[in-house]
Amino acid sequence: MKILWLAPWPHPLDVDAHPVPWVGTLANLLKKQPEIELTVLNWSHRLASPVDEFTADGLRFIYLKTPTVRRDILTLYRRRIRVVRAYLRAHAGAYDLLHLHGSELQLPAMTAGLPVPQLLTVQGLVSQYPPFVPNPFSILKVLWTLAGLYERRYLPAVHHFSCRTHWDKALVRQLSPGCTVYHNWEVIRPEFFQPAAGPAALGRPQLVFLGGVQVMKGFREVLAALDLVRRQADVRLVVAGQATADEVRAAVRRAGLRHVGPDDVVCRGLLAGAELVQLFHESCCLLHPSYVDNSPNSVCEAQVAGLPVVVADVGGVHSLVEDEATGLFCTLAPASIAGQALRLLGDAALRQRLAHRAAAVARQRHDPAVIVARTLAAYRAVWQDFYGVPAPPAPAALAGAR
Repeated sequence: MKILWLAPWPHPLDVDAHPVPWVGTLANLLKKQPEIELTVLNWSHRLASPVDEFTADGLRFIYLKTPTVRRDILTLYRRRIRVVRAYLRAHAGAYDLLHLHGSELQLPAMTAGLPVPQLLTVQGLVSQYPPFVPNPFSILKVLWTLAGLYERRYLPAVHHFSCRTHWDKALVRQLSPGCTVYHNWEVIRPEFFQPAAGPAALGRPQLVFLGGVQVMKGFREVLAALDLVRRQADVRLVVAGQATADEVRAAVRRAGLRHVGPDDVVCRGLLAGAELVQLFHESCCLLHPSYVDNSPNSVCEAQVAGLPVVVADVGGVHSLVEDEATGLFCTLAPASIAGQALRLLGDAALRQRLAHRAAAVARQRHDPAVIVARTLAAYRAVWQDFYGVPAPPAPAALAGAR
């Protein structure tokens, strides 16, 4: 089967873009399947020509030149949608199936009406997010509201979804009544299934937050919780993601936190998988008090690697974490976050019990062989529903039949 992915895989020129490791990890597994010929389509404003096509690491990539993000927003995303839609109208017929990775970037608007079977993997459902934004005048709230309008308009025409949690399954059935939902988890990078490279460094106990300075991931609440924790324990917070020391110091000043000093928060930037594994190995727990989430990869990665998690029970998180068994629930109240962190800091047996159970459950949940098998099964089911005949067998199966 010739599969075209519409996925946020960044062009090599977009060096500051998120590397979307869950997309690349699945692609690297699928390209080994004899029945799959995979092409990835995305866009970038940095291109010198309208289309950039190349092959790398056994995958074919196609990038389309689109406006800058600012200009794209000013056109309400319509120019970018037109560029991608025009390309797909001319070339989508060369593929057996389109796999859309997420609905946040108006992918269903780009593929609407194309005579090719489509599967949409839900990342998050941005139409549900605006009510959770704490600042009613936030530009983020405006952008999510705009993206949500596209989602509500075009998702009813999508008939096949790959979902992960109780939350996203229920919502897509509301947005697209009568749709077919295939259950599948996201692939976790192989590094998280491996032990850390070396022993944990001795020193101050540390807590981990991977959301950078993102308000929606609970950055402000985590800092306030650290202020409470430090009244009882000498700990530090390691912040990974897009965050600088100056941004952290400014946030501490704005919040009037008296117990968080310059040496109490360390910013590590964006970390590779192996670096995160080592960080998890050296830490007490992951803090993830998000305002809303579907199935945050940071929580899944921590569980697979054996790091206890303190997480807000929002969105689809309940499908990932069983309270007191594979993690600890908290609210967005800093006192709740701090209380759970202090429990873990003071109870090594609790940390070990949660880490052991979470790793066992998460490693089974994110078994890459199972996820690949489910992906292929979904492709075949979508094909058969569209064409009314079974999908062609893999070349290996044809050879065996002869």
